[in-house]
Amino acid sequence: MKAAASTRSGTDRLAELAGRDSTLVLAIGFWLALIQISIAASQIVLTFVLLLWLYQLATGRAELVRLPFDWPLGLFALLSVVSAVFSFEPAESLRSVRKLTLLIVPYLLVSALRRKPVLALEQLVLVLIVVADVCALFALWQYSFGELGDINHRIRGFMSHYMTFSGLLMGVSMLALAELLFSRRRRAFLAASLMVFLVTLALSLTRSAWIGVFVSASLLCFLRDRRLLVAVPLLLIGALALLPSAVQTRVRSFIEPDRSGRDRLYMVESGLRISANHPWFGVGPNMVQPVYPIYRLEGAPELQNVHLHNNVVQIAAERGLPCLAAWLWLIALGITGTVKRYRRSSAGTKERALAAGSLALLMAGMTAGLFEYNFGDSEFLMLFLFAMAIPIVLDRSSSESGQEEGRVS
Repeated sequence: MKAAASTRSGTDRLAELAGRDSTLVLAIGFWLALIQISIAASQIVLTFVLLLWLYQLATGRAELVRLPFDWPLGLFALLSVVSAVFSFEPAESLRSVRKLTLLIVPYLLVSALRRKPVLALEQLVLVLIVVADVCALFALWQYSFGELGDINHRIRGFMSHYMTFSGLLMGVSMLALAELLFSRRRRAFLAASLMVFLVTLALSLTRSAWIGVFVSASLLCFLRDRRLLVAVPLLLIGALALLPSAVQTRVRSFIEPDRSGRDRLYMVESGLRISANHPWFGVGPNMVQPVYPIYRLEGAPELQNVHLHNNVVQIAAERGLPCLAAWLWLIALGITGTVKRYRRSSAGTKERALAAGSLALLMAGMTAGLFEYNFGDSEFLMLFLFAMAIPIVLDRSSSESGQEEGRVS
């Protein structure tokens, strides 16, 4: 009942926001909800949102904003296109870089969420959590009745791939944990949701998501109260004792790497060899798979790999070291900006909870990205860019509030 009340409250408040800004905020909420359900549907809705936003820009109802990471983002996009032009197969690489259009998402969000931005962000996060509840419960049904759950048949919710599903659930679980630790509202609902998320993530057998959750959850506990860090290993030990043997076997693979774990080490070395031979522009976006057999090391378990399961190594290999530098610059500005926003917010405020959730999601994504090329996953990239926009929306809210108070006084 409390969860349903929370959902109705969120919908009502989002409708209140949309009353002033027509359908744009509601459309953004609908798009975010669909990210966890269908990539095709979410991108169709995102296209509608972008067209509506462009119309508002043209009619003066919205303004085009500048972001703190304009330069690295633009440089990353430019160098990606240059890499595609110099690719072994330019046509295929240019088709691949169409995903760069998603980089407009932070501009859209910062421009659109100008009416009661803190409330808008809070309700959008609530939408993500509620939809994640539905997806996680469906995944648990898959595990219980859908003949999924072993290493070769893993739960994936509504997604086509288990890695996409677990990456999204990892990100949303960090938003939920931040709300639970730093906010005073909906605690029973958030605690129940978080329990469902963590159980589902454990049963997904996705180690990169586990590591991302562990690192970011530890960070949130440290920021909230250092004494909470004691609970992290205790919860892990308790969970391991209760979870199925398949999960325990997967955990042991951290100590004794299995086939896929060993192959990731070989992939890193192969990626470094590619970068050494193609340092400036890489082999081209989406070209690692065709050239991988050339650079595959003897003894590598897999003969072929779609990508290199590491954001840093993958970007360097396919787009070159200058593009990697631009990407690292972009990520560094995003994380440092979020840290600054967190420090400026007061304890117990919605702003602090949102900033903490943004930081946790970014850190989870970057940590998991050491073992998975999640920046190349459109669904996770959209969620990641939403998190990058949160501190900027909060900064604009504070700036506009200060200007308003100045005019009143």
